[in-house]
Amino acid sequence: MIRTEKLSFTYRKKPAISQVTLEFTSPSITGMLGRNGSGKSTLGMLLAGLLKPDSGEVYYRGERVFESAAAMAAIAYVSEATVAFPDSPLTTTMHVWEQARETWDGEYAHELLELFELSPKASPLQLSRGQLAAFHATLGLAARTPVTILDEVHLGMDAVYREIFYRCLLADYTAHPRTIILSSHLIEEIQNLLDRAIFLDHGTVIADGDPDELRAKYGQNGKLASLTEVLMALTLSDSQKQSMGGDPQ
Repeated sequence: MIRTEKLSFTYRKKPAISQVTLEFTSPSITGMLGRNGSGKSTLGMLLAGLLKPDSGEVYYRGERVFESAAAMAAIAYVSEATVAFPDSPLTTTMHVWEQARETWDGEYAHELLELFELSPKASPLQLSRGQLAAFHATLGLAARTPVTILDEVHLGMDAVYREIFYRCLLADYTAHPRTIILSSHLIEEIQNLLDRAIFLDHGTVIADGDPDELRAKYGQNGKLASLTEVLMALTLSDSQKQSMGGDPQ
């Protein structure tokens, strides 16, 4: 469905993404995991056609995403920086999304607003950070595009909002299977949602596979590692691990 081929991108003269080749062929919830500066957001924007790669390509159903309006319309990218009309009701932004994406489900969008206790008449300027994050999550879920990229969309949400988001994400994915890519620093909160985990470090893919298999591989004494511990094992230096008392777990 969507794949990258030797994808590279430089930001401020530094490699942000380097020779990344990935393929998403069937519906799944994939975690895109890594530390700050690992390239998660850059890769998400490249997948959505919001950035033009320096080299390599992103393909959706065989079409170059950056050159195809139809391909870009099939991919929704949502982050904390997603643009909403600041002085207008939330319904104004929702209408724009509806016009841009034929898969948009307006009824579901209003159900989510109600769950998140958001008035459709409110403007983004009237929302707290957590409420705005909930609105961004609403856009991403209600778009129901074949490929949905949720880049730290739940940053700023309180624990209750995050739990609502996780449950709605899983329920809607079950009812409407599609490719969902979820980037998050709250790794242990999302690890049980994931069918696949991709770990990035300095713009390269350092691990990609079934979360439980990765947790078993990096576990000790018959105990599964958490995906946070997998990330630590993959990215910490030997001296850092020794200072912590050995391999993380």
